[in-house]
Amino acid sequence: MANKSLLIAGAISILIAVASFGFAGIESADGIGDLASIDYMDYVEGPDTSFTYTFTDEDGYGSSGWYVMMNGSYQDSDENGLTDDCEGVSFTVTVVRGGDVTEESSTLTCIYSDDPEEFSDSIYDPNSYDDQIVFGYVCATVDEETGYDCTVGERYTISSDTELYIFDSDSYNIAIGDGAMGLASGFGLGLIGSCCCGLGGILLLIGLLTGGKPTPIPGYMPHQGMQQMGQMPQQGMMPIQGQMPQQVQPQQYTVGDDIDSSSVADTPISVWDSNQ
Repeated sequence: MANKSLLIAGAISILIAVASFGFAGIESADGIGDLASIDYMDYVEGPDTSFTYTFTDEDGYGSSGWYVMMNGSYQDSDENGLTDDCEGVSFTVTVVRGGDVTEESSTLTCIYSDDPEEFSDSIYDPNSYDDQIVFGYVCATVDEETGYDCTVGERYTISSDTELYIFDSDSYNIAIGDGAMGLASGFGLGLIGSCCCGLGGILLLIGLLTGGKPTPIPGYMPHQGMQQMGQMPQQGMMPIQGQMPQQVQPQQYTVGDDIDSSSVADTPISVWDSNQ
């Protein structure tokens, strides 16, 4: 007979594994779908000469802010370290109450470098082959070294004499993170399902191989060893369950006790054989 406890535990582990695999598939599919549906162009606005946004920081760890872009390509024909198309282009940042905050809330870079170890605006371009270039950043407070000073809930207006495009980098990164989290959740559930499946298989195997009745020893009676020391059951009788066997006292006999002395002859009897 198999070990029922182990079989039940194994079956439960298998059921948990099946459920985990199911949820893992759903989460992974959702995560992949979310990532595949993300198009950076959905987070680009323009062209225009003025844009107004409200600054937010949902997780409190800083925002990647807005990237200021314009039509052009990344090249430096005069080798002065600046992208040719954005040289001489500028923009301003203002708030409704407080005036011009360009210096404390933004950075105009327009930096070009073909050295991968050096900073270049092309590194942060969501698509460096779309005939648009990045040349400035606004409220990128996640970069603590730059020291952007932007207030959550404040409305900032980015304006320029040149037609600009604004890429909402923070919203784009949040969408990427949400999709990645869904994919990671699916992976985690799949890992849990694999562990439960392995554990369930082991428990089922052990449960099937153990738990049977022990093989009886030849000549061994189950009732042996259950009698109390010093007490033996009467011969031909089995002790009644729940009743202690009684010890039988041997009957005493006296030799000659049942012989009538008056019937014994007084004449001696010869013990010699007459035929001898």
